[in-house]
Amino acid sequence: MLPRVTQVHKPESIEEATHLLIEQDVRPLYGGVALHRESPMDVSAVVDLSLLGLEQHRIFDTGFSLGSMMTLEAAYQASLAIAEHSPNAGFLASVIRQEAPVNMRNTMTIGDVLVERRADSCLLTAFVLLDAQVDANGWPRFIHEWLDAPDVEVRSALITEVALERGSTSAKYAFEKVARTPADAPIVGAMSYLDRSADGTIVDARLAMCGIAPHPIPLPAVDEALMQSGADVEAALAKLDITPPSDHWGSSEYRLAMARVLGRRVLNRTL
Repeated sequence: MLPRVTQVHKPESIEEATHLLIEQDVRPLYGGVALHRESPMDVSAVVDLSLLGLEQHRIFDTGFSLGSMMTLEAAYQASLAIAEHSPNAGFLASVIRQEAPVNMRNTMTIGDVLVERRADSCLLTAFVLLDAQVDANGWPRFIHEWLDAPDVEVRSALITEVALERGSTSAKYAFEKVARTPADAPIVGAMSYLDRSADGTIVDARLAMCGIAPHPIPLPAVDEALMQSGADVEAALAKLDITPPSDHWGSSEYRLAMARVLGRRVLNRTL
């Protein structure tokens, strides 16, 4: 429990939970992982969302969604189960396994991941790649808008689910990372999604990366160059205009070099 928390609310409706979260010193709990890691000193009450039915997934004609109270393990199992219906879900399942070890996956929720917005999150990178939409406070926004939102807005929002498109059955996916060990979070990571029409024309190309900005980002200039150049990977990577941060895991120069190496690998794997 956080040091200054004196009250735990347990609302029975979305409306009640939203009303409680209006107060500045009240935060949603989700799985508790994000809040525990942050350990804010200005929070006096938390909102337990366990009675709101947010621990389920939904399938619809154009895609699927994962509830914010689903643990990563539950999201992994659900994504595996619906992979035949939604190719994007199959790729997502493979990514979730790399987001955290199984003991953490049984505790951490989708909501925790969306609140933390970690720069090295494999799952957030997949959400960016697949153009996910986050439903928070009753209205959806694309994942890149969510990741750019102010901290105060994100931390107090009531996230209900994240929705993704089905994906194409002919699409190819790739993920590469450089990390201290294979089990560790990426220092830099790159993901690619590429789809072709029956005649071989590229109809959709996407590249997303983590570890090169404050949060995972799409790279639309690279995507556009790849399609316009007829799948010229080097021409596309010439549009990789980034200035990564430096930290104890890697300098800006190292991260930029790795971004180019990993970008080349994932693009070549999906061509």
